Amino acid sequence: MDRRQMALKLVVEGLGLEFKITFFQDRLILQKAVYLSQAAGLGLGYHFQWYLRGPYSPALTRDAYSVGVQLAADDDESEGWVLDDHSVNRLGDIRSLFQNGGRPRLADKLELLASVHFLIDHKQVPEGDVRAIQETLTRYEKNFGDDEIRQALGELKKNALLVRSR
Repeated sequence: MDRRQMALKLVVEGLGLEFKITFFQDRLILQKAVYLSQAAGLGLGYHFQWYLRGPYSPALTRDAYSVGVQLAADDDESEGWVLDDHSVNRLGDIRSLFQNGGRPRLADKLELLASVHFLIDHKQVPEGDVRAIQETLTRYEKNFGDDEIRQALGELKKNALLVRSR
């Protein structure tokens, strides 16, 4: 594992998540967890672009598979490594976002949070405009309702993940 791959594993674990990539849902959770961690100020260096299920990083996918292969071979080079205090504290601040009963529900929640954040951060929609966010998500074939979007905006603000909130 290189340093970024070790940091990736430590961040995922720091969020209270198991590092899993077996199923699509696992990979979606990992993508959105890392995206939101970077939005929270952790500098992992992944570039995200919009894809079918919201923000997506091809480099993150490659690193996740590399880490997954090494973990499957019981070769965890991250043992003994720790994140800096700022990163640990910031992960603690946002950990509640990742505590949601069941992986299917968590995957949906993180897809919505990351998608709303991405659209706002990339100035595709105004921050508080639920209707504009909902219309944009619908264009991308995302069927999230107004109440879900309002809740997502509230969680993003509460966790200081929106530009104005930082």
